[in-house]
Amino acid sequence: MRPPKKFTPPKFMSYNRKSNALTHISHYRQMMSLWSRDEVLMCKVFPSSLGETGLRRFDRLPAGSIYDWKQLSEEFLARFVSNTKIPKEPDTLFGLQNEQEEMLRSYARRYWEEYNNLDENVCSEQMVVMPFKHSLCPESKLRQSLSNCLTTALKDLSARIEQYACLEDD
Repeated sequence: MRPPKKFTPPKFMSYNRKSNALTHISHYRQMMSLWSRDEVLMCKVFPSSLGETGLRRFDRLPAGSIYDWKQLSEEFLARFVSNTKIPKEPDTLFGLQNEQEEMLRSYARRYWEEYNNLDENVCSEQMVVMPFKHSLCPESKLRQSLSNCLTTALKDLSARIEQYACLEDD
């Protein structure tokens, strides 16, 4: 099999076994998007995206055991599944608490980090705002503000957090 005339292999991030296998497959697909319909090329070029450990595993595959890109990517993911980051569920947001003496800005940073680990579109904005409000102590001026004037949009929550964090900073 010869590659297409104008094909130049992209520069891949080498899979090092410590990184997320799913992210590696996604990156590979993105880099090969112009040739993604060419199953044979996708399979032939894939080893060049692997580091030492991945390449060793690839070399151990029995000849003729892979028939298409889907099978190859599934084989890769099955082998390195322990390195695949599992998206968090929305209920992780309810488990967060604003620690006593913790600055609002610090807590908000932790909260947004957890939020960013959720799968996209897994919950509504209102479902993200509610646990933040309930994680604040009842005496919190921000909690009182969020209770008095209901906020269901993330940009509004973010703006209010910033407003109260600035007051706290002063």
